[in-house]
Amino acid sequence: MINRWSTLRVDDADVMDLGVIDTPSLGRHADALASRRPGPRELFQRWDAQQWKIADIDLEKDIQEFRTRVPARLREELERLIYTFIIGEYTGTDLLSPVLLGCPEEWDLLFVTTQASDEAKHTELMFRIGRELLGVDETPEAMLRTAWEMTEPAHRELSLIEGEIMGDVVNNPSDYEAWLRGVTLFHMVNEGVLAVSGQRLIVNLLGRARILPGLRSSFAALTRDESRHISYGCHALRLGLQEGHREAVEDVLERTLPLAMELADFSARTGDALWQLQIQGARRVFAHVGMSETFTDHVFTSLLTQNKSDKETAHVR
Repeated sequence: MINRWSTLRVDDADVMDLGVIDTPSLGRHADALASRRPGPRELFQRWDAQQWKIADIDLEKDIQEFRTRVPARLREELERLIYTFIIGEYTGTDLLSPVLLGCPEEWDLLFVTTQASDEAKHTELMFRIGRELLGVDETPEAMLRTAWEMTEPAHRELSLIEGEIMGDVVNNPSDYEAWLRGVTLFHMVNEGVLAVSGQRLIVNLLGRARILPGLRSSFAALTRDESRHISYGCHALRLGLQEGHREAVEDVLERTLPLAMELADFSARTGDALWQLQIQGARRVFAHVGMSETFTDHVFTSLLTQNKSDKETAHVR
């Protein structure tokens, strides 16, 4: 066994073994993979080698611990985060269809199809966790309705933009720039900021408390899958920038990143340190895509200024 940190530990672990890998290793995995700049064919091969089954995740111990060992405040936080992922994973499954429709090359289509499979698996896993861990005796439709009622205004605003951008891809599937806008929203913002921030938060919380091994393994598996998705987005957008579509990518980021970071900050509730880590992670994704330093500094300076203003306003209230 490799004791030092290595991306191989995350790459090769079985699904329940992912839950015992240290949090920093999991947190660095997406960045380590994106740094290698894999293309869709290599990412397809990684997906093929990293398959896991929902049935292999053992929640029996979690069900008992959730009711007896988890402090009430942490239980409430986990319930809220799980509901966020119930709606997030289902929405991801739904929104990926336009990206599939507009794939420009054969290997793009093949890899994005694997991602659609991942999103469907993640959605059913969240439904299972809702049923077995939260004890929610509801249909998927009812779970989604409950989850939607718990969303923040920024989430609803982001959903309206998602509908607009993905609608353009559906209406113009051969429009490469429209497709790049969809990839920017889905892979760079939803996956690269929102999804990974929530996943890492849950893995970190459970790792420190040494409880709920099945839930931690579940979100560690999602984190590993997300690494492939983010790397694909970086690949597709690098090519898009090289072909002259920088303004379209920048426009989507300027409109949606503040909303995503607002949601990531709300979901963390752990102060400035974690928010700063999320900023650093998002900046690394920008670097992997090839966004200019001028634009990157502009976007993140604005985010930091707005965050400081929001906290000062909240303090006054």
